[in-house]
Amino acid sequence: MLNRLGRLLAVPVLVVLALVAQPAGPALAAVETLTVDMTAYGGTPTYRASGFIYGISQNGATPSASLQSQIKVKVLRAGGSQIGCPNGGYVNGGYTARWNFIKAYYARAKATGARFSLLLSGMWGSDGVCTVPRWPGDSGNWTEYTNFVNQLIADAKANGMTGSDVRWDLWNEPNIFFWGRTQAQYLEMIRRGTQLVRAAIPGAVLEGPSYAGVPTSGNSWWTTYLDYVKANNVVPNIMSWHDLPGDPATDAANLSGMLSSRGITISGTSVNEYGAFGDEQQPGPSAWYIARLERCNCDGARANWGMVGQTPSLYDTFGWLVTANANQPMGQWWVYKRYADQTGQRTKITASSSHDGTVFQDSSARKSIAVLGAKAGGAQGAIDVRYTGIPSWLVTSGSVNVLVERLPSTNAYVSAPTVVSNARVTVTSSAITVPISWTNAKDAYAITLTP
Repeated sequence: MLNRLGRLLAVPVLVVLALVAQPAGPALAAVETLTVDMTAYGGTPTYRASGFIYGISQNGATPSASLQSQIKVKVLRAGGSQIGCPNGGYVNGGYTARWNFIKAYYARAKATGARFSLLLSGMWGSDGVCTVPRWPGDSGNWTEYTNFVNQLIADAKANGMTGSDVRWDLWNEPNIFFWGRTQAQYLEMIRRGTQLVRAAIPGAVLEGPSYAGVPTSGNSWWTTYLDYVKANNVVPNIMSWHDLPGDPATDAANLSGMLSSRGITISGTSVNEYGAFGDEQQPGPSAWYIARLERCNCDGARANWGMVGQTPSLYDTFGWLVTANANQPMGQWWVYKRYADQTGQRTKITASSSHDGTVFQDSSARKSIAVLGAKAGGAQGAIDVRYTGIPSWLVTSGSVNVLVERLPSTNAYVSAPTVVSNARVTVTSSAITVPISWTNAKDAYAITLTP
């Protein structure tokens, strides 16, 4: 929650910042304005948006643990998809290969301080690529499914995977081809699976339904699901869905209303796939999604289609953050790096129609970092970032140092962000305005304030 501290002394005065490598000429009127109120802040960083589905090699070795640790990844989500296809997974007698993969991913998560989201549909063999000869509960027979879940539980226990650092995600995208039967059969599976896991592992964290789309009150699949899980006492701890595309902040608000009207309480929400392939997996939209996830306090896992540019596989690139095979940072990796660099207290930022950002201020480090982006197809041109209520600890002799970096859109190695400007700016009435010539909505920007 943001805390209101103090008030502004006067209307902020526009301060124009000379931008390096920008053409000379009159300043253009701002297309959009973002406003940062530095008197309103509260809450330490959780880096909740730094999560990924797959993106690491099957043995958990590459990309390097350093590339992962530097961006403070908080969740890895996987279930062995595509291993052994067309006949992979438990239902095809290919359980062992996928379980060995799970162990490698869990070890990587544990070593780097991330949670692991265990995707049971992948372990079964339903991954959109493999043959699925049978589905749980076919012809009313639940024996195979029960044996499957019990096998997973036994292996999880044997490998120390019984804590809150493991989330049990019972099925992926059950409203589309990842589930080949009726919703009623799916719901019975959820009931049985949830009861088995909770009985065997007290305190187990369950996540679902990982719906392919966003929650709305007019969606009969969602309303049927919510009514069922409440009536059968199998509400997941974490409610999840996919924004491909979507707006996490809007979607979370819609879900909150749906839950409230039913008296359902959960411990959190997760957009466990966000950012569709193409333009959405570029720096600008990545930063926008991070900002929207921060707004709703939703956990997030970046989508991984295993086909961006037709080169990366499912087990490569961190969902298109690093180059295929070479594993070098691209522009979007630097978005997550600057997000990871944020410390202190989350600070209020008012979004524009297509731009948003995440801002933190740290009085101990005497630094404030903002990471800014535009949703796919967002406005291009002159964007003003207006800071108000700048605290005294950021000001030296009436000015503040402003570093503006561009995190470029490119599907190639980026050794470091591009420094657009690094200059002192006079603070007037506790305010400054930082203009950005945002000529490509796929780019992201970082602004760092220091005394």
